[in-house]
Amino acid sequence: MLTEDELKWMREVLRDYEFGEISPSYFYKKKTEIERNRNRGIVRKELDTLRNKMRKYTPDELLSFRKISDRDIHDYENFSVIYIIHNCNLDEYYIGQAVKVVDRARMHFLANAGNEEVYKDFSLGDTFSISCIPLNITSYSTLNELEDNAIRAYDSFHNGYNKMPGNVMDKYIFKNDDYEKAANLILDKIKGTELFASLTNDRKRMKYTRSLFTELELPENIHFRLGLVKCIKAYQKANKANIRNKE
Repeated sequence: MLTEDELKWMREVLRDYEFGEISPSYFYKKKTEIERNRNRGIVRKELDTLRNKMRKYTPDELLSFRKISDRDIHDYENFSVIYIIHNCNLDEYYIGQAVKVVDRARMHFLANAGNEEVYKDFSLGDTFSISCIPLNITSYSTLNELEDNAIRAYDSFHNGYNKMPGNVMDKYIFKNDDYEKAANLILDKIKGTELFASLTNDRKRMKYTRSLFTELELPENIHFRLGLVKCIKAYQKANKANIRNKE
C-alpha cells in the first residue's frame, strides 16, 4: 500500500507525539467558541436584518410545495441556505441547514419526519414562520459556520428546538503540515478499497485505523489517528453528496 520510503518518513513524522499532549484542534475549537459566543448579539442583529428583508413562509406554504411545478408557481427554489423556524407564540427557534431547503424545512411539520417538538407545537396550534438565509448573501464561507453562528445567536440549543449544537469545525486541525500530508497519503491509498466503503461510522473508522497502525508499524499517535478518522469521514460525506447531486 505504502512504499518503504513513505513508511519510514511517516514513522518519523508521527514519532513526536507525547502522551497527554493537547491537540491543536481542541485549542482552535475553544477559541472559536469563545469568539462566536462573544459576537452572538452582533450576529443576531445581522440575521434579523436579513430576515426582515426577505419573505417569511408559513408551514402551510411549505407543505403545499409538494411538486416541482408548485414550487415554480410560487417562485421558490432550492439552494444552499440555513432556515430559521420561529415559534411566534413561545419565541423559540430551530435552526437547520439544507441544499434542498423546501424538502428539508417542510419535514419538521410532518409527523415522524423532522423535529418532533416543532411538530408537536405546530399540531397544538402555535404560529410558526420560516425564514431562509442563503449562504451567498452572508459573510460566512460554509453552511456549518453560518448555522453554528445562528444557533448561538438565537440560543436555539439551550433555549429552543435544536437538540445538538452547531458544527464548529469543518476541518480537523492537524499539528503540522506533515501530519496532514501523511493523512492524505493514507487516504489516497485506501479510498478505493472495498474495506473503505464499509467504514460507515466512527467506531468502525477508529477500529480500522487502530489495526492499520499495527499493520504498518506506525507509532501510536492518538491525535493523528483522530484526524485520519475525520478525513475519512469528510471524504466519504463529500463523495456521497457528489453521487447524490449527479442523480
